[in-house]
Amino acid sequence: MRNTTRREALTAFFAFATCAGGFVSSARAAGGDEWPRLWGPAGNGQASAAARLKVGVSGKAREVWRRPIGSGFSAISTEGARGFTGASDGTNDTLVAFDIGSGRELWRATLGPAYRGHDGSKDGPISTPTVDGGRVFMVSAHGLLAAFDGASGRGLWKHDLKGEYGAVDPFYGFATSPVVAEGRLVVQAGGPRHNLMGFDPATGEKVWSVKHSETQGYASPVKARLGGVDQVVVNGNDNVYGVDPKDGRLLWTHPTGWAREEATRSPLVFGDGRVLVQGYESSKLIAVEASAGKLAAREVWVSPRLRGTYSPTVFHDGHLYGFSAGYVLCVDAVGGEVRWRQKTYTGSLILVDGSLLILGDTSGDLRIADARPEGYNERLKVPVFNAGAASSTGPTFAGGRILVRNVEEIVALEISGS
Repeated sequence: MRNTTRREALTAFFAFATCAGGFVSSARAAGGDEWPRLWGPAGNGQASAAARLKVGVSGKAREVWRRPIGSGFSAISTEGARGFTGASDGTNDTLVAFDIGSGRELWRATLGPAYRGHDGSKDGPISTPTVDGGRVFMVSAHGLLAAFDGASGRGLWKHDLKGEYGAVDPFYGFATSPVVAEGRLVVQAGGPRHNLMGFDPATGEKVWSVKHSETQGYASPVKARLGGVDQVVVNGNDNVYGVDPKDGRLLWTHPTGWAREEATRSPLVFGDGRVLVQGYESSKLIAVEASAGKLAAREVWVSPRLRGTYSPTVFHDGHLYGFSAGYVLCVDAVGGEVRWRQKTYTGSLILVDGSLLILGDTSGDLRIADARPEGYNERLKVPVFNAGAASSTGPTFAGGRILVRNVEEIVALEISGS
C-alpha cells in the first residue's frame, strides 16, 4: 500500500457528563446512546442496541452545526453532553472537548509538540480518546499516555511510553487507543519489553506489563467475553490473543502469519466466541472455545476478502460488512463467501440500528445503506465535506446525532425520514 495514503487512513480503525452549574446541551445521550471509545461502546463499530436511526424511504439529513478543527485523525468519543477528539493547533497536539449540542469548544489540553506529517500524511494525533467515569485517556502520536478530567480538562497523570517503558514508534506514530476493563486501563504500547500494559485508571500506577507479541503497530485492544471468560483481545501483528485484564495473564493465543505487518485494525469479536482478525492481504476467522477448563483457539477460515483497508468490519444478523479496497462487501460469516459488493471508493463505516453509515475518505460523502445480505440498498447520500480533504476518520453516533470530522472540520447531522 502506498505510503502517501496509509497514515491518512489509520484512524478509520483507531480514533461527558453534565456540566455542573454550566451550559447543558439539548443533545444529551440517552438510553445508552453514547460512543465512549474507538469504534463505539463495545469497540466493534456498532452503536448500542438502544440507538435509533430513522431513515425510511425518503431520508433527509439536517446539518445541526459545523465548526473548524485542527489537523488530526482522531475519531470522536462522547460521554453525556460532551465530545472529545484530538487535533493539532499548528504548534502542539491537543485533546479538545466540545459540546455535542452546539459544537462549542469547552476546553483544550496540550499533549505535547505537534506530530508532523510525513510521507504524504498530515499533522496531528491519530489515537482516539477513551472516556470512562468522567476521565478521558489519550495516547499522543509521540507516545504520551495521559489522563484528564472530562469536566475541566485538568491533567490527572501521564506516562512517556517510550522514555519510561521502551515502547517503539510505529512508522506513522502512535495510534492505539486504550480500553478500560476490570478496573484496569489496558494499553497496547508495543516494544520489546512492555508490549501490553495495565494501569490503574485513577492514579496512573502501572499494575502489570507483558510481552505476548513481538512487534508494534496501530491496533487497539478490545473487551470481550469468550468461552465464558471476561478478557481483553489483542491483535499483536504476529498473533491474536486474549488476556486477563486484571493481571495480563495469557488466556489463549493464535498465530496470524503476518509478523512483518504493522497491525492496523482491532480484532472484531462477535457471535459465539468468534474473532475476526484482518491484515493487508487477507482476513482470518478464529473460534475461541473452552475445553477442560482452558481456552483454545482454532482457525475457521482464511479469505482474501475484507482486506487492504483500515475501516472496521461490523457483524449483523450472520453477516460481515466491511471494506475491501474501494468496495463495501457483505460476507457470510459462516464460510466467508461474498454475498454482494458495491463500489463506493475507499472510506470507513459503522453500524447503527441495522443501517451502515459510510463516510468516503476523499469524496466527502456520507451514505446510509441497509445492512442486509440481499443486496446493497442505499437510502441516503449527502455531501458533508469538501471533496479532496482527508476524511479518513470514521463516523460517531451519539445523542441521536451523527458526528463526522476530517482534517479541517467537525459536523453534526440529524437524520429524519418516513
